[in-house]
Amino acid sequence: MAGMKPLRRRGGNQYLHRESVEYRKAVERKMRAYHVYVQTGMIAQGMLQYLSMTCEQLVWQHFGTWLRTVRPGVLPSEMIVSYALKNTLSEFLHRGVRGVIFRKFLLEKIDPDRADGQLLAA
Repeated sequence: MAGMKPLRRRGGNQYLHRESVEYRKAVERKMRAYHVYVQTGMIAQGMLQYLSMTCEQLVWQHFGTWLRTVRPGVLPSEMIVSYALKNTLSEFLHRGVRGVIFRKFLLEKIDPDRADGQLLAA
């Protein structure tokens, strides 16, 4: 919202009832975008934690990089799960099950000219 009026640091609240209807709607849209962004991040982190707990062996198998110490019996972190997912994305897109709707959605949205070279190499 580039048109938003700048506020001084610790300047307090805005008086939205004194602003135009368009400005109030823009502020509401901006706050909704913040809330959706935070909620999406929380859902993604929860999914990473779930995969860490339920697919530990697969995550370590597809991690694909070096860690100083991999302790047996300790679940992988969200970062390690995200690396494992990143390393298996091209395999999922090119050799995955044909009927998966999420795969079809991703293939329609990916621009091959902008995609990472390793992504489409498989």
